[in-house]
Amino acid sequence: MDRKKPKEFAIILNENAHRVTRSVLRSARRAAPRIALYTSRTQEEGYQIIKEVLDRGYRRIICGGGDGTLVHVLSAAKQYLEEKNARLHEMGHNAREGLSRLSLPELGILKLGTGNSLAPILGSKGGLKPLRRLAQGEEFETQRINLIETEDRCFTFCGLGWDAQILNDYSWIKEQCRTRLLSRLLQNLIGYFAAIAFRTIPKVLKARSRAEATVRSLGPKVYRIGSDGTLEAISCAPGDVFYQGPCHAIGAATTPYYGYGLKAFPYAMKMPGFMQVRVVKAGVTELLSHVPAIWQGTYKSPNFIDFLVEKVHFTFSETMPLQIGGDAEGYRKELALEVSETTVDFLDFGSPTKATPPTATA
Repeated sequence: MDRKKPKEFAIILNENAHRVTRSVLRSARRAAPRIALYTSRTQEEGYQIIKEVLDRGYRRIICGGGDGTLVHVLSAAKQYLEEKNARLHEMGHNAREGLSRLSLPELGILKLGTGNSLAPILGSKGGLKPLRRLAQGEEFETQRINLIETEDRCFTFCGLGWDAQILNDYSWIKEQCRTRLLSRLLQNLIGYFAAIAFRTIPKVLKARSRAEATVRSLGPKVYRIGSDGTLEAISCAPGDVFYQGPCHAIGAATTPYYGYGLKAFPYAMKMPGFMQVRVVKAGVTELLSHVPAIWQGTYKSPNFIDFLVEKVHFTFSETMPLQIGGDAEGYRKELALEVSETTVDFLDFGSPTKATPPTATA
């Protein structure tokens, strides 16, 4: 990376992402001099890059990869800023005079991964076009989005149960591929459908019982979402159970989509500061019979139960597979989530403002 001239934006590309090809890397390197390019292959490399990017004070970070890439960027940035803010606090009032609390810069998303859940709401159509527009001086509106926290991770969606099992099975199928070409061919919906058809559904049909879930509020407010989208406040003190019963899958999100436009959480942005929790009791037959409506987020059923919460705790009668931001994260028998105090302003590439000419660099 050329460090002779100061840059305005930083772009971080995950070289493991499905669409981060050699051609994409070459195109990114040819971007205007306003943008600093970083690439990484491991989480350790990514963390060091985040430290450098934040220390250099870039006002925007452009993230190229999938949902997993975004989770790692957000989590690393929050961790490092918390460390820096803690050191700032220890300096004392006089030393900190004139300094404001450090916060996350604006983020932009390039649709370059297998799953890109934020792309539909942030106008990212794929490829490097948004990067080129930024390099040419175009400006965009931003959307403020809440994050969810657990186990030192920051993300916009997670799930336990069947959706996480599909990811585990998808990973297994990719690992069985003997050639790079076949592996890349499976890095799309074909791979997911293969995992569902040949591994997940057979496992589900062999299962003798459904897991039982107990869901407690850890915050002061819980709302039940009606079939028409109306909210009903539930009298629920911290620690109270607001759902107990069978569960094939349960998830939480502050944004509506999984990858490929699957609108799994249609009410996730209904109330800022809250996340949608969806309990899925529906069986395989019901799900397969209503795929289009489920995909579009319009399916209504008593077997889809929705809430808005601030903090929540799940416990299960058996261990459940977990996914965070579209990446398999092992198994859990319990999990606590909360809406983070940290929010992020994401660039909305579908909402340009008046173009601004590039500023001169020294």
